[in-house]
Amino acid sequence: MSRILKGILCATVAASLVGCNSAKEAKYKAGTYTAEASGHNPGVKVTAEFSESELKKVTVDASGETESIGGVAASELEKQLLDKQSADIDGVTGATETSNAVKVAFKDVLSQALINPESKEKTALKDGKYTETVASFGVTGMMTGTVTIENNEIKDIEITEEHDSETAQWFSVAQEKLIPRIIESQSIGVDSITGATTSSGAIKNLVGLAINEAGGDSSEWMQAPSKSTETKTLDGYDVIVVGLGGSGVLSYAAAAQSGASVFGIEAAGEIGGNSSSVYGPMALNSQNLKDKYNNGQDYINADDVYNTWIEYVGTDEKADVIKKAVYNSGSALDYYMDNFDFSFDGMNGLLGSFVVPEWDKEWTVYTADDNNSKWYAFGPDHTYQFKHALDKAKGMNEKNDYMLELSAKELLTDSDGNVTGVKAVAYDGTTYEIHGKSVILATGGFLGNDEMLKDVYGSTIRSIGDTVNDGTGIQMGMSVGGATYALGTLPMVHVSQVPNIIRDDSLTADQKAILSAIATTSDAKAVNENGEVLGNLDESGTANAELTVGIVFAPGFHYYNVYSQEDIDAIKNQGLSEATSKVSIFGLNQGGSVPSAGTPISDLDKIVDVALETKNAYKGTAKELAEQLNMDEATLAKSLGSDTDTFYLFECAGYSYGTVGSLDVDENMNVLTKDGKPIINLFAVGQDSEGVANKSGTAYSPWGGQAQSWTFVSGQIAGQQAAKLASQK
Repeated sequence: MSRILKGILCATVAASLVGCNSAKEAKYKAGTYTAEASGHNPGVKVTAEFSESELKKVTVDASGETESIGGVAASELEKQLLDKQSADIDGVTGATETSNAVKVAFKDVLSQALINPESKEKTALKDGKYTETVASFGVTGMMTGTVTIENNEIKDIEITEEHDSETAQWFSVAQEKLIPRIIESQSIGVDSITGATTSSGAIKNLVGLAINEAGGDSSEWMQAPSKSTETKTLDGYDVIVVGLGGSGVLSYAAAAQSGASVFGIEAAGEIGGNSSSVYGPMALNSQNLKDKYNNGQDYINADDVYNTWIEYVGTDEKADVIKKAVYNSGSALDYYMDNFDFSFDGMNGLLGSFVVPEWDKEWTVYTADDNNSKWYAFGPDHTYQFKHALDKAKGMNEKNDYMLELSAKELLTDSDGNVTGVKAVAYDGTTYEIHGKSVILATGGFLGNDEMLKDVYGSTIRSIGDTVNDGTGIQMGMSVGGATYALGTLPMVHVSQVPNIIRDDSLTADQKAILSAIATTSDAKAVNENGEVLGNLDESGTANAELTVGIVFAPGFHYYNVYSQEDIDAIKNQGLSEATSKVSIFGLNQGGSVPSAGTPISDLDKIVDVALETKNAYKGTAKELAEQLNMDEATLAKSLGSDTDTFYLFECAGYSYGTVGSLDVDENMNVLTKDGKPIINLFAVGQDSEGVANKSGTAYSPWGGQAQSWTFVSGQIAGQQAAKLASQK
């Protein structure tokens, strides 16, 4: 064979080998791909960039997850995906839902990017009953349940122990609605029940653990059921109420009582919202309560309340609205007691004013359900009263109706910009276009909207309130020209606690109580978010002495208690101080008790270690702590008194019940434009309108039960005004 022919053959063989190798290495279709899955909340997004041979870059967007858990896990999950080049990652401890969602979304991404994607059956499961325990919303214990698996199917899910229902009604909602959907769809990728997302997530995590124990892979069971693409139109309503928390139900009832046809929209799986788990409203001289408890006589000077209120907000700009809040407080309760059978117990000073001791009878308490007399951490079980009122109102007109798990998305308008209804999407994907003569916004503020919180306050806020309240109403009002009022009024913070409540059993209940006491006591040097020493007043001007009962009037209150190594050793060997031993956490206590002063705490090292692991405490020199907490090193070193010694900073956070700043409204609850003109057929109530009785940058008016009273006052006014408007059209 000639040398030339040999060369040609070798070149041909080499080229073919290169071609074979290239074909072999071309595993992916080069490009960028995106997929989503549901974690704690829907919308965990994974975006991945592939070359022909490997994953080059991946981004996890978990911004919709709980910021302190799922949000901070995103970067670690990105690293794991890049390292593994597959969905076979460990995930992040404490962020199970987010981790599983990322696995599912990345598998979807792979199926898009692979040239030859694998078609894989679910891993076979072993029949049996599997009992698992997971952390959930309850602070005094974990959730335990048994999952029955037969023939590679989830046959039954039974929750045998839970503590979520100690706080509110929402566990039962998740249990009744979510479990059948998991079994029907054979998926833990079903959407969580809105309003009960934490309980829902715990149930899904529990089932996932059972699948894994049965020999399966829980990420294979997270395929979300398909959604409907249908659009339905509902016409001819006089009044549409967006949100069926307290103010929404009361608006619906007043509109129906006034003769209007009413349709109600509620995003959550049950009605009631925050109003379902509070003690009760401010009730100034209700005739019914006067007759029952005070021989028909006034029990408070309403003029004093009004004058104090005006002085507190520092302006009479909204005097007409504040007059309604004060002088209609008792009569609004009477209206709902007389027409919708609401019931309240006592004016005996049990719940007096926070700020004026003489107002010892201005706050009343909901009557608890006679069937179980259950009391939640923040009040008696009285959702039955709102359900009864809503059902009674629904029966007043054959057209009246309402839907749960239906989320309002936008206001419908005509060509002139006039509001004509609401577009909403149901949990199953069905879109509803609901048309009416007027709309009442009752969505409960924006506590559940991290983006709005950051825009208004510069940071997010820990929540004990309803995070379904995501600012939808305020945003809808603004979309048609509505103005806001006192949007920067600080949120309602009622509780002081560690920022990341330890819901698993890494500490005993008593150890958790000790950690809370150390973090929240007033008997320690404290520094603020900037590393500056706190004085006698907190950041909103509220005296620290008022914080010792565990009720915080300082929304946004956030600080770090400082302990040197010597301080830690002293607590370990000599016990807590008298003041620290008496710390009590209202509502979010974890079932334990703090030892008496002077009792050595031999297990303090374990408590501190867990506090550090859970980001409830930080350890280091001034330089190290400043880097961890984004503080100025020099400022912090000055506050600590040393730039070389080691310190422990235990974090204390305020927990908010809801936001206060809102849309601007007049005394008829009509939403106002920036130039003060009413949008005639658009109303706002409850926390969508509460800013008008407050002042931006300060704590909301702290009369006991004031916010809950506003649900009655604003609800009655808006319902009646909307019905009146409809009758004139």
